Amino acid sequence: MNLNQKAMLKIFSPRIMALAVQAFDRATLIVLGVCWAAFIIMMVFAIYTLKQSNAAKHDAEVALAAEPTLPKMTKQEVDGHMAQTIVDRLQRFYPDINFSLAGGTAIVVSSIDASKFHTWLTALSYIDTIYPEFRWRIAAFCVGKCKNGPVMQATLVGEKASFSLPQP
Repeated sequence: MNLNQKAMLKIFSPRIMALAVQAFDRATLIVLGVCWAAFIIMMVFAIYTLKQSNAAKHDAEVALAAEPTLPKMTKQEVDGHMAQTIVDRLQRFYPDINFSLAGGTAIVVSSIDASKFHTWLTALSYIDTIYPEFRWRIAAFCVGKCKNGPVMQATLVGEKASFSLPQP
């Protein structure tokens, strides 16, 4: 044992500790007892707080592991070549209805003959049926007095949605 340990053993020997306790008066013992009681209470509170924080951390990790990873959705409009292919195909099926492109990607379905209303509606629904990979949005819709002369006109914009896993 080194010199420091020997000195500590002498200081805390039972004989010296008994002399020190006998030297205390009543007020000193009360102060010491209150300090030790406060120390014990604070230690119990610290251990309880540490246990609660570990439980909260564990619960947060469990909740994070249970949360699903949602896919990322990206939208892209119909390109010009595909839009032209759609217009050509629809024109063959419905020769009484006018099909054209607006802005290179939007499909305009119109008619100047009001008696072709049901055919015009069928053509609009047929677009969604033959191209289900696209989500069709009506950008403009007019029946009656439309500008540019037609009696019925609808502008459809197709968007294709694709899903991918999010980046970690």
